[in-house]
Order: sequence, then structure tokens, then C-alpha cells
Amino acid sequence: MEYFEELLRKPSIFKDESKLDITFIPKKLPHRVKELSLLSQLFLALITNPNSVSRKILITGKTGVGKTVTVKYFGKILVAISSKRDLNIKFLHVNCRKERTSYKVLNKIIRLLDSKFPKRGFSSQDLLDILIDLLNHQDLHILIALDELNYLINKNDDLIYSLTRVNEGAISGKQRISLIGIVRDIICLNNLDNSTMSTLQRNIIKFSTYSKEQIFDILKYRTNVSLHKNVISNKMIEMISDITFNSGDVRYGLNLLWRASKIADSKNLKYITTDCIRLANQDLLPFSTSDVLNYMNNEQLTFLLAIVKELGKGDKIEISLSEVLKRYYIICENTKLSPRSHSQLWIYLQEFKKNNIILINVISEGIKGRRALIKISDLSLPKLEKNIIKLLNSNGLII
Repeated sequence: MEYFEELLRKPSIFKDESKLDITFIPKKLPHRVKELSLLSQLFLALITNPNSVSRKILITGKTGVGKTVTVKYFGKILVAISSKRDLNIKFLHVNCRKERTSYKVLNKIIRLLDSKFPKRGFSSQDLLDILIDLLNHQDLHILIALDELNYLINKNDDLIYSLTRVNEGAISGKQRISLIGIVRDIICLNNLDNSTMSTLQRNIIKFSTYSKEQIFDILKYRTNVSLHKNVISNKMIEMISDITFNSGDVRYGLNLLWRASKIADSKNLKYITTDCIRLANQDLLPFSTSDVLNYMNNEQLTFLLAIVKELGKGDKIEISLSEVLKRYYIICENTKLSPRSHSQLWIYLQEFKKNNIILINVISEGIKGRRALIKISDLSLPKLEKNIIKLLNSNGLII
């Protein structure tokens, strides 16, 4: 307990460090006014003609350009303005990478409306029927934001089709569901049927990448709400902005700012220095990669660790799958983890590739068949290894 007491007595650079968390929804969104205005225009009919229209919008743009935070911010103001007019509208955010299947997405939607609803025991069609009954009973219209929608499209587009058509069969004639789909690239829509694709392509909002100056404005605003006055200079914010601009992901900048502030606190400094920023940047991965790692289970992390360790051995450019497997079996033996089958490991490889962690080059060897060569070119191996081991340790697997 004395450790906490000592830390609580120490002065801190932070005023409110929660406001540097990527899940925090700020009161202002610098440089996304145009997108918020467009969303307001598209969804205005939900206010002016309650339950008479349904909107389906698609938002696209690279990682870290503010898609999710803008949609969540818009959801808050939509619910607030609806409440003022005694309209029953709710905003629900569902991450499709986390939920993965139509069943899990539907169950999540219902549980956001009714926390006591059971997680199992129904078919997907049952869940859809239950959802409609629930909305009719509560006289409720919901705006569902399906984040990282491509993860659902790549597996099964039945739910997307059902949600875009569910209002058509409404006996009451009332429109109960509107949608916002969030994807990095609209090319994933090619996996949908023509009817669903046509519906989603009617209204597309593309988020452009932030300029260096815009990133500075965003980070400056966050420092104002999260840190005490005079603890970080504009020069230091510019330094973080430069690093963030190169990564292309504002979330990376927020994480870097938070870590640099933590380092300054740990050193009992009164302000953030260039050394704090450099130290913070040493162990940081691109946020998109960190996000992917956080969703992996121990089996996936262990297999990826085998790839990273084998590539780091002797500074290799690429390695064969057989080399990875040797390293993987050693790690499994040391950690008492049961090795996955070859077919399952191949699925893991494809997922790593899809998430831009590895590159796979399949070469033909004539009669001998084909051989897969694996490499990691865009990520720091020491950083990647350190982050994987940290996650495994936090999951109870000591490496």
C-alpha cells in the first residue's frame, strides 16, 4: 500500500491521463467537422421523420484517420438531439473483428439493449427476430456502427444482407434499423451480393489522411485536456507529430504522447523532453499491429513468436515454414503448450498475412512441390518480440 501512497504524493505531469486513451471520445474533433456535418445531413431524417426512414452509410479510410472516434462522436450527438425531442434512438457500436460471426454480432447488439440476454441458445434467425420484436416493443430506432466490417464480409455476408433488408418486411411499416459500416478499403464489398453492395455504395464517406499540421492540432488539443500547463512545449508536440505523420496513424501519436508522459513522471521530470519521446518510441509498434496482437490467443502469439525469433536468428531476410516449425515446437515444449495442427498453423499464417504482419512467398520446386518462404519487412523484430512476450506473460504463459 505504501507504494501507492508514495506515487499519489508525487506531482504528476498528467491532469487526466484517461483523455489520451484511444477509446476516449473528446468534446472536440479537430479537422473532422466536414465529415460530422455530412453525417448529420445524411441522418437528419431520423429526427425529422422518426421511424419512417432507414439510412445505410459506409465510411472508409486508412487506419488511424479518425473513422471510429468520429462515428462514436456522431452517435453521441445524435442520441443527445433525439433525447431533447423525446425520440427513442440509440447508438450501438460493434467491432466485427472482435465478434467475428453473424451470431456474435447479433448477440452483441441485443445484449447492448438488454444486458441480461443469454449468450447462447438461439439461431442467427432467432436473434434477428428477437431484435425486431425488442425494437417494436420499445418503439426504438437503433443506429448500428459495424466497425471493421470487412471481417464479417469476408466470412459471411448473410447478416449484412439481412440488416440492410430487415425494414422491408416490417408489418408496422416503421423503420427500426440504420447502419454505418466502417472499413479501411471498399474493395471488400466485392465479396457481397450485388443487391447488398448497391445499397451500401449509395452513401460513402471517405476519410482522408491527416496532414502533419492537422496531427499537431489534434495532439495539441489532447495535451490541453490531459496534461498540466507548461509540461510540454510546441517543439515536443511537433516532434511527436513528425513521428506520427510517418506512421500515418494518429492513435500511434496518442500512445506515444502517453508513454512519453509516463516516462517523464517516472524520472520525476517537470516537463517532457526529447529523450522521453525517443525512449517511448523505442518499444512502440504501429497501433494497427498492436491492435491485431491484442486480439490474438496464446496459440497464435506463440506461433508468431516462433517466426520472429527465427527471423532474428542470424539476421535472416526470409525463412522457410520448416524452420519456423522447429522453433515453434521448441517453444511449445518449453511452455507446455500443445502444438496446433499443420492445417491450423497454415490458417494462422494466412491471418498474419492478411493483417500485414508477414509476407509469404510460395515458390515452386518442381517434383518436390511448393515451399513457403516467410519474411517480415515493415516491422522491428525486437519491438515485435517484446510486445508478443509481454502479451503472453500477461496471459499467464511465461516465455
